[in-house]
Amino acid sequence: MKRNIIIGTNNFGLGPVGKVSSIVTTLSDEYNFFACGNEFDLNIFNNGTFKDTLFSKDKEKISNFVEKYNIDYAIVVLDVELATILMNLNVKVIFVDSLPFMWTQADIDKGLLPLDATVYCAQKCCNLTDASKKVLAQVKNLKWINPIQSKLEKKYRPYEEDYIHINVGGLHSPIGNGESYIKTVIIPLLKIFKSEKIIITCGTNAKISILKELKNENMDSRNIKVETLQQKDFISSINNAKLFLTSPGLTTIYETESLHKPTIILPPQNLSQFYNIEYAKKILDEYKTINWDTQKLNLDYLQSILPKGETYVVDKIYEFITELVNSNFENKFIEQFNLILKQDYKKKEKSDFKIEGNGVEDIRKILINLIEGETNEI
Repeated sequence: MKRNIIIGTNNFGLGPVGKVSSIVTTLSDEYNFFACGNEFDLNIFNNGTFKDTLFSKDKEKISNFVEKYNIDYAIVVLDVELATILMNLNVKVIFVDSLPFMWTQADIDKGLLPLDATVYCAQKCCNLTDASKKVLAQVKNLKWINPIQSKLEKKYRPYEEDYIHINVGGLHSPIGNGESYIKTVIIPLLKIFKSEKIIITCGTNAKISILKELKNENMDSRNIKVETLQQKDFISSINNAKLFLTSPGLTTIYETESLHKPTIILPPQNLSQFYNIEYAKKILDEYKTINWDTQKLNLDYLQSILPKGETYVVDKIYEFITELVNSNFENKFIEQFNLILKQDYKKKEKSDFKIEGNGVEDIRKILINLIEGETNEI
């Protein structure tokens, strides 16, 4: 009989949800999955993927949910609050940290990491900072896993003709659904590619925001599709596109690497994505990048204020992007992007970083050993 597993994530963009999709899709033949915690975008999943859902952080409701379905194990992607609640209910938690390079002591002081998780799975990365190394040294049971990726299986195409795929992920943040990013990056791109067929992939809330902005701009959207795709269709659409552009979400970068797809990296939306641009240069076979190129929206400046904590820096990033909306940034962006289009793709930088498998398979082995009571021998 299949064991019942709770799975949850934070709802910060589509990266963490994409990881949940990859895990559930691969392991659903072996386990029954129950979604819990923050509400996340179910549109990227097949109907019936989850046996039941409880989108709540109410401790009593989660306790009843755990008892009702006799749940002893959970996989939690970057949701510290849910992981803590479940651990207090004696559920064994596999915590998946896809951003181990991000953390500082300030994040631990604020309780942003579950150092006592049953198994703390940190996704392998390049250039781990000294601050992050000190943080991870405090984790009780740390296991390094390969990047979590989806497999290319479907032959989905949004158009029969050639098309351009622009991916912006969830565009979700604590202060909105990426309205400022849409105005400063997406709208200028659509003006540049006005004669092309385009698919924009994003989260459900971001889709609403993008469609609203297209209407506000009186743009001809007959050749523009804005979609929230299931993960396998998303990967297939990237593979089949004549040109692929993406904001620098780490999950998408890893999946693009597995396709060996030339990629144009768009300006980052949050702190982790500033780091991701540097990782992309070491991961992708062929890439181009376009960044904000402002005094404050650059990694050096953001690192200088990082001792105040990741949350503080992310709030400042959104503030800085919003400030660009009423400037002449659009003209500058269009000019810079047209220059980049004419340039050759750059080749992968030399690095010792290697992807030696799929993180989903690593999690499968950890879960099996955990259930067998051999956690310390993983």
